[in-house]
Parts: sequence; structure tokens; C-alpha cells
Amino acid sequence: MVATPSVASEWLRRWDAQQQLHIPDREDRFTAMTAAVAAYAGDRPKVLDLGSGPGSLSARVLQRLPEAEIVALDTDPVLLAIGRRALDSARVHFVDVDLRGAWTEQLPIDPPFDAAVSTTALHWLRLDQLLPFYRQLASVLRPGGVFLDGDRFDFDHDQRTIGAGAAAAQPEWPPLPEGAEDWPAWWAAVEAQPEFREEAELRHARHHEHPHDHEHHTYEFHRATLLAAGFSEVGTIWQHLVNRVLIAIR
Repeated sequence: MVATPSVASEWLRRWDAQQQLHIPDREDRFTAMTAAVAAYAGDRPKVLDLGSGPGSLSARVLQRLPEAEIVALDTDPVLLAIGRRALDSARVHFVDVDLRGAWTEQLPIDPPFDAAVSTTALHWLRLDQLLPFYRQLASVLRPGGVFLDGDRFDFDHDQRTIGAGAAAAQPEWPPLPEGAEDWPAWWAAVEAQPEFREEAELRHARHHEHPHDHEHHTYEFHRATLLAAGFSEVGTIWQHLVNRVLIAIR
């Protein structure tokens, strides 16, 4: 049984709803990122969506830039299945690939790309995996191309008091309304659906549960690593406490 586009779209809507509960200013972050893609990469960019999940960010890039062409990369079979059927657009190419490996060899369209985007995804990479990953990213972006990463970036190790205050003001896992569908409830529900049984089995075979132990992904660490990987400028274009949009120019 294969999910219809309407069924997949409903699961994407539910995905966005539970993500919004965990990240209350998620839509503000998306708006900042899509505006930056338009400003730095033009009206018809070739875009990489790194750790795309079911395509939430890709969908918003297309809403802002209908002539963009997007390669959405992820290794979660369930989320890829939802994205492929929900977006159903010839302008988005979903690719099942692990960003810890030689992912640049599996791109369905040729580089260079004008932009790369990611949201709430790259913190799953270990700190020692970021430099080789960013070097691969630099190799497929054109000179002047832009990378935008929306995620939690901690304050640095000499800013512990600031960081503690920010964590108190915006907890990583804010309290949820009673009865709301959170991350575990969403996954339990989608994996129970017959349309996604094969993908759920493959997901478990890959042991695709993300660790939740914190590796201290500070802004300064990412900035230094991107510069070491060959990016020319790195900064922040949007921020609410630790929730930031990092920008890097190739």
C-alpha cells in the first residue's frame, strides 16, 4: 500500500505541528531563511536541503521561489516517503543518502549549487564529523554561494551565565499543551500506518534513532569549522536566544 499525496500531506502537516510545539519560533526562522536564499541566490537557485526530513523547508523555499530546483537529502525512509508523496513536485529531488558519507557523489543534478539550507538537522552530526562534511559542502557550492543553517547554537564556553539564562528563557523541550501530539506520539502514529510499514521497518533496521545527548554545538565552533572548510565569511542573520540562523558565504 502506497500513501496518496493527500495522506502524505496530512502527515507532513502533523509533522510541522509537532515540530512547532518543540520550536515555537520555527516559522520565523523559516521566513528568515527563505528571504536570505532569495537575497543571496536569486530567483532561480539550485538549492541543497541538508537533512531535509519530509521537506518542510524545501516546501517553503518553493513557496518563496517557485523556479528553484531543490535536492533534498536525508536518510530516514519514513520522512523521505512522506516528502516524495506530499510535495509531488518535479522541482524537488529527494535522495536517500547519509550525510556522514560520500553524499556529494550521489547528487541527481550536477553542482555547483547556489545555496544550501538546513534546519534542526546538522546537530545530529558529531563534532568531529562537521569539518569533513563542511569541506564536502564547500566543494559543491559555487564561489559566492550561501549556506544557511537554522538550529540551536549554544553560547560559547566562556559565556556560561548567558547560556544558562537563555536556556531558562527558552527550554530545549518546552512544556506542551495537554493532549498535544509530540515527537514520540507522532512517530508511534506514523509507524502504525500500513502505508509506511516497509519504510518503518527499514528505519529500524538502520537504527535510525537520533541520540539526544548534547554535544555543545556552539556558534563559535561552527563558525571556526566553516572557515577552516573554505568558507570566506560566517555570521548570524537571525537569532532568538540560542535559536539562530547561521550564514556562511563560500
